[in-house]
Amino acid sequence: MSLLRNSIVHVGSWAALVGFSLWTYYDPGFEPVIGLIAGVVGIVTNVEDFPLGRGSRRKLTPEKKIELRDKWGPVFKDFFLRAARDSYRTDVIVHDVARLDHYPDVEEKGSGISPWFRVGFMGTYQRGILLGLRWTYLKQGADGNWHEYQLDRPDDVIKVILLAEVPYELIESFNPDGDNFYHKPHLYLHFDYGGQPYERLFYGEQRRLFEDSPFFYSQIAEFKPPPWIQRLKEKYRLF
Repeated sequence: MSLLRNSIVHVGSWAALVGFSLWTYYDPGFEPVIGLIAGVVGIVTNVEDFPLGRGSRRKLTPEKKIELRDKWGPVFKDFFLRAARDSYRTDVIVHDVARLDHYPDVEEKGSGISPWFRVGFMGTYQRGILLGLRWTYLKQGADGNWHEYQLDRPDDVIKVILLAEVPYELIESFNPDGDNFYHKPHLYLHFDYGGQPYERLFYGEQRRLFEDSPFFYSQIAEFKPPPWIQRLKEKYRLF
């Protein structure tokens, strides 16, 4: 659906929802209820393509997913096998395909995830690649939950890395050689998950079976984002 058509559908659906809601409230009847239902259906059936949102998820068939997994799986497994053999560790420059021309400009201000950024290039998992967002420390509390520490760490913490799973079907292109700005691998992704390329985030402890084998990561805990009020305070330096 084009941006113009999508915008018209959403504006019309929301207008119908508000208008028929008021009609139903002040003059209940069959006609306003039908209009109310039509507005809700228009919003729900196009929610993934909401024009004010970012990173609308593409609708891939199972066959297309299999094709992309068969294409990229061997590429990255070979890349990390060779990297382990050569003791080569690197970062990767991640690009949002939808905002390709923003590179290499640096946005001083802006909301949401950047159109390109640098992260750790850690390895693979069953359905995709692993990106390393940050090294940190965890300790399990008396309540059984894991707590993250970066400063003022207590004793008996575990060093872990916050990992992001990126499915192979989000990959559009891969340049292992870098360019004139960054001599690092470049990864071009579709940001299909709410404007991000991450299917899942978790804390993993780095391990390897033997020397020169690729690293793998044992999951210690799921990543739970802080409450929205805390994120708001951190973003705007409130309180």
